[in-house]
Amino acid sequence: MRVEGIVHPTTAEIDLKEEIGKALEKAGGKEFLETVKELRKSQGPLEVAEAAVSQSSGLAAKFVIHCHIPQWGSDKCEEQLEETIKNCLSAAEDKKLKSVAFPPFPSGRNCFPKQTAAQVTLKAISAHFDDSSSSSLKNVYFLLFDSESIGIYVQEMAKLDTK
Repeated sequence: MRVEGIVHPTTAEIDLKEEIGKALEKAGGKEFLETVKELRKSQGPLEVAEAAVSQSSGLAAKFVIHCHIPQWGSDKCEEQLEETIKNCLSAAEDKKLKSVAFPPFPSGRNCFPKQTAAQVTLKAISAHFDDSSSSSLKNVYFLLFDSESIGIYVQEMAKLDTK
C-alpha cells in the first residue's frame, strides 16, 4: 500500500520508542532519525493532541505526521484523542496529501481500549469529511495488525453507515 502520509503516535518528545516509531526508524534509517531530531529541536515538545509533520526521509510515504496522544484514563482523554485525529487530518490537508494511514491508537503506552479508540477515531474522521466541502484527502487507511482490531473497525464502520 502506498500512502503519502503516515501517522506516528508518540510522546511530547517525539520519541521512536514504541512499536510504530521503531518500525519507522528501522525503515527510514539514519536519515529519518536525523529528520526527527531536527523536528524535535524546531517543534518539540508537543502538547497533548498536537501534530507535527516531518519529511519521511527514506520511507515510502512522503511525510510522517507525529502526534502526541493522550493517556487513557486522563481527564478528557477521549476528547483529546478526537482532537489528535483532527489535528493529524488538518496536517495532512495542509500538505495537500491525497492519502494518509493511521495505526491503531490503543497500542503502546497510552492503552486506550480498542473499541473506544476505534469509535473516537472513526467519529473524528467522519466529522472531518462532513465538515469539509473540499478535501485533498481521498483515502484514509487503517494499519491494523490483528483480527480483533480488524473486527472492531469493521463493526464500528458499519455503525457509521447506518447513521
